[in-house]
Amino acid sequence: MNSDYPYVITNYLSSHYKPQDLSIALETITADVAPYIRDEAEFWVVTAGTAEVEINGTAFQLTAGDVVQLMPHQIRRVSLAGETTLTMYAIRLSMGLLLLSSNDEKQYAVALRNAEHFFPVVHLAADSKTFLEQFCANAVLQKQHHPANSESLNLALTSYLIYLFHVEPHVAVSVSQDEQPWVWLRYLQFHHPSHLTLSGMAKVFETTAQELQAALIELTGFNFNQLLNQVRIRNAAGLMQFPELSIRKIAAICGYRTISTFYYQFEKINTVSPQAYRDALKAHHQLVGNSDGWTIGVYLFEHCAQPLTLPEVAQTLTYSEDTVNERLLTYFGQTFKPLLNQFRCEVARPLVLDSRLTFNQIAVRVGFQDSVSFKRNYQTTWQVTPRQDRQRNVYEVVAGKIVTRRG
Repeated sequence: MNSDYPYVITNYLSSHYKPQDLSIALETITADVAPYIRDEAEFWVVTAGTAEVEINGTAFQLTAGDVVQLMPHQIRRVSLAGETTLTMYAIRLSMGLLLLSSNDEKQYAVALRNAEHFFPVVHLAADSKTFLEQFCANAVLQKQHHPANSESLNLALTSYLIYLFHVEPHVAVSVSQDEQPWVWLRYLQFHHPSHLTLSGMAKVFETTAQELQAALIELTGFNFNQLLNQVRIRNAAGLMQFPELSIRKIAAICGYRTISTFYYQFEKINTVSPQAYRDALKAHHQLVGNSDGWTIGVYLFEHCAQPLTLPEVAQTLTYSEDTVNERLLTYFGQTFKPLLNQFRCEVARPLVLDSRLTFNQIAVRVGFQDSVSFKRNYQTTWQVTPRQDRQRNVYEVVAGKIVTRRG
């Protein structure tokens, strides 16, 4: 076996997993990082420094303003040159949050069709970079102050990051089809819902089952069946947050032909039955309910800086205006206009804490027609005026740490 084959750095598949979890921290890499994989999704928001990251055998030069999206099937290695370092926000999130944020069926279908294209890095312009860094810094502070009430923040940050990969320029790199181990691993990840077997997959790539098995073990440390069940149960755990999906339906979606096999593999990995797992999610308020409300809510957040109106949103999402308000009131506790203004104020807060922008500039940027409306709604959302919030919560990054100064 390869002496430096990647190790799994996170035990994502455990009974402690919740499908809407997200962690974020400002980290500085000061030495080379050996190859590794995670059992969860990950975003890097590079704030300073340079480094080379190798993702599934393809090298990228990272600089400030780069955002990297990493999936469980991507093995990464970080190399530094000389005395250089790399500072970034490391955002680690459950696959359940990605499922929750994939609200647009057209975009999801496009993503599946383009799965073979390798676009894990986007580069942000200066203003977008500043905004995202402030958003991340504010997320860290909010999680420190309100650790038990971060579900909506997790969804907002995930949705915005996914949005960036739809609209920002990609750093495009083609992966050679000759690099078989990487292609095999990616194929297993994307085709796990089908009746996938070691011998069947070997036939697809015109190789032997023995060669395929050995390559996967050398690449990841896991054999074919272990990898396949990890992928299937990871996605099953994410789907458990949607109560409209029965456990039998989830088993079928994730590729299990019999419910008994699904139960066995789920309990083997999570130490509890699927039903007990779902009951625990319910107890921790991690069940989503009917997805219509979330679909509308996520759409509002992603487009809140635009001059949205209720009739336009209803027409775009093919709901009636009454349905939009009803669904939002049921799942967010607010109707269209108050929720839209709240989302705008959530987006505005990182900009308020960045003293280089005037309040009028912020109001226009986040979608308010004038600063008076912005200030009124901001105070309703945060219980302080923008000016008071800026004075009380000025923060900065010093030596890789967020420092808060109370004025």
